[in-house]
Amino acid sequence: MTPSPIALAVPREEPEFTHPCIRCGRAGVAAQNGLCDECNPLELAQPSATQVHGIAALGIIVAVVVLTVLARFTLAGTGPFVGYLVGVEPQESGLAVTLVVTNQGTRDAATTCQILEAARPAGGARQVVQTPVIGAGEELRFTTMVTRFGASPVALVAECRSP
Repeated sequence: MTPSPIALAVPREEPEFTHPCIRCGRAGVAAQNGLCDECNPLELAQPSATQVHGIAALGIIVAVVVLTVLARFTLAGTGPFVGYLVGVEPQESGLAVTLVVTNQGTRDAATTCQILEAARPAGGARQVVQTPVIGAGEELRFTTMVTRFGASPVALVAECRSP
């Protein structure tokens, strides 16, 4: 009896990982390259991962600086705002609160005020209200409805902040 032949294992070739060309989108570009042969016929050195990430990081930094400068010019001269509550009237759907807010800035602007319970300033119920536009250096008295505290009168305070 002759021994049966043992099947020899055939070595497998590792698959080559590819991606599309970053310029034209043609498939089959080797993972270590960014461009296909048609887009880079002279086989010039391609950008390294460090260069690509450096450009992305620089773009993010420039965008943050531009947004900071724009925010500075947009918000310059608005506020500070000082506000206080002068009246609370019960209504069927909540409380009508009257606020007096002063714009101490050099530009017309609106702000937000937080209305909260005087007895529980930290962790208590609160509601944010938007003021109408207040002229530079002017004081505005307005009434708005808050529903967060129910319809029975409670002691409330207002905190108005600059944007």
